[in-house]
Formats: sequence, structure tokens, C-alpha cells
Amino acid sequence: MQITGEKALTNISENGYYSAIYVLEDGTEIALDELFDGLDEHIQDDIFMHLEVQINGGIEEDGTTLSLETNVINLPLRYTNQLKKLILTEKEDNDVYLYMIVENPNVSQSRLKISLASSVAAYLDESDSVKSKISNWFDEQLAHIVTVQQELEKEETATETKE
Repeated sequence: MQITGEKALTNISENGYYSAIYVLEDGTEIALDELFDGLDEHIQDDIFMHLEVQINGGIEEDGTTLSLETNVINLPLRYTNQLKKLILTEKEDNDVYLYMIVENPNVSQSRLKISLASSVAAYLDESDSVKSKISNWFDEQLAHIVTVQQELEKEETATETKE
């Protein structure tokens, strides 16, 4: 799937993309079925899409946000100013990609990690394979977050014990 640079910029600058948010509380099983249903329903739209799962209030409340987005560049759609500088309006054949994003205070120093899931064309050809990749990547990121949180808790306990 391809999109013109002009259409890509219009999608981004006018928030002209499909967006859905799913909210979960801690301890709730993170079933990606709803996320994948939204993905299947909107992956071929001629506008971009942003699907997210917010756990414990999402990144805004120091929780976790898992997102899937389509875009031509590996930056979240909300980075409007940076995307405007990087997308060339005169380019007619921008490939559209599907990106996986995790946001949490413990995922990285920037609180954000983004990775390529596939191109939209590849997703359409092998959706089960790409869904498996997405599930595994989210699992790895969540496991990393839990490990970092446990290490931080141990450090806090050790500090409190010394005092």
C-alpha cells in the first residue's frame, strides 16, 4: 500500500486518521483480540490509523501504552512537527508501514520504544505471521518493564533498609 506525501501530511497535520483506545486495569489479561480486530478493519483505509491499549491509565498516568500505527516514517503520529519536516509532499509513492509502540517510564530513557511490524502490503499477505510478531514484541516489552520495576523496587527496599 502506498500513499502520496501530500495525503500523508494531510492525515498527520489535520489529525485525519482513525483512532481507537482500549482501556485496561492492572491484572487484567491483555488480550490483543480487540486491537487486532481494529487493525484488520482499518489497515486498508486510505488514512492512517492509531490503535492503543492503555494499561493503568496509559503513559499519561505512568502506566503503559501499547500502540499500533500506520505511517510512512517510524515516528508516532502525534509528532506532527517532526513528521511535517520529514515527509516530502512531492513524493507520490510512499510505502505505508505498520509500527508497534510501547510507552512506559521503564521501557527506555525516552519512555518510548517503536519498532517496525511490517509494511501494510506484507501484513495483508501474511497477517497471522505479523500478528504473532506483534504479540511477541509486546510480550517482550512488558516483560522488560516488569523486570525493571522489580529491580527498582529491590533498590528502594535496600535503601529503606539502610536508613
